[in-house]
Amino acid sequence: MTALRGARVGLVPTLLGTDPADAEVAAVVRGAAEEMKGQGAEIVEVSIPDLTELLRERANGFLLIRQDSNSTSTPTWRRIPAHQCGHSRKCSPPGSSTPAVETSLRNSRAVESRDTQEYLAHIVKRNILREAILKAMADSRVEALAYPTIRRKPNVIGETQMGVNCQLSANSGLPAIVVPGGFTADGLPVGIELLGRAWSEPQLIKFDYAYEQATRHCRPPASTPALDRP
Repeated sequence: MTALRGARVGLVPTLLGTDPADAEVAAVVRGAAEEMKGQGAEIVEVSIPDLTELLRERANGFLLIRQDSNSTSTPTWRRIPAHQCGHSRKCSPPGSSTPAVETSLRNSRAVESRDTQEYLAHIVKRNILREAILKAMADSRVEALAYPTIRRKPNVIGETQMGVNCQLSANSGLPAIVVPGGFTADGLPVGIELLGRAWSEPQLIKFDYAYEQATRHCRPPASTPALDRP
C-alpha cells in the first residue's frame, strides 16, 4: 500500500513561476502531481498570501543562510580531523570553486557576527513566513506542500542558477525533501520538493519513497561511464 494513498498534498502555483522560462519545469511538476494522484493522493492548489514578498529579502532571499553559514560550518570543520582545517577558508580556498559558488562562500566568510539589527529583523520575518505557511496548510487541510526545487532548467556548471525555491524551507525552518520528478523534453532532470510541518520528516520520507518507487524517475546522465564488471 502506497504512503500517498489518501494523502492530501498541496501544489503551490506561486512557486511554479509565471515567466515563460518557467513553463517547461512547471509542466513537469504538474505531471508529477498527476502521478501522485494516480497513487491515491488528493492534490489541491494552495495559496500562501504575500508569499513572494515574504521570500523577498536581501541576498536574493538567502540572507539568513548567508549569515548562519560561517558560524555553523566552521565549528563542524574543526570537529573533523581528517580535513585538517580549522576554518572554512582552509577547506575551500579561493579558486577551488566555480565563480558562482565562490561568490556565495566569500559573502558567508565576510559575516563576523549575527548580532545585528538586520539579522534579528529577518528572524522575525522568518517566523511570519512560517506561520503563513502553516496557516495555509491548515486552511487547505494538506499534509505537505509540493513545488519545484528550481523553476528553471539547470544551468551549465559554474553559471548562476535562476529560479531557486529552496529558500521556502531554509527561511521558514520547516523540513523539506526532494525527489526526482521527471525530465524536460531535452532530458534535463526536475526535482519536486515536499515541505511539511515541524517534525514531519518521517512522513515526508514515506511520501518521497512511495513516489520514487512508483515512478523511477532517477536515471544516470548519458555521460555516465559504464561500470567495470569483473
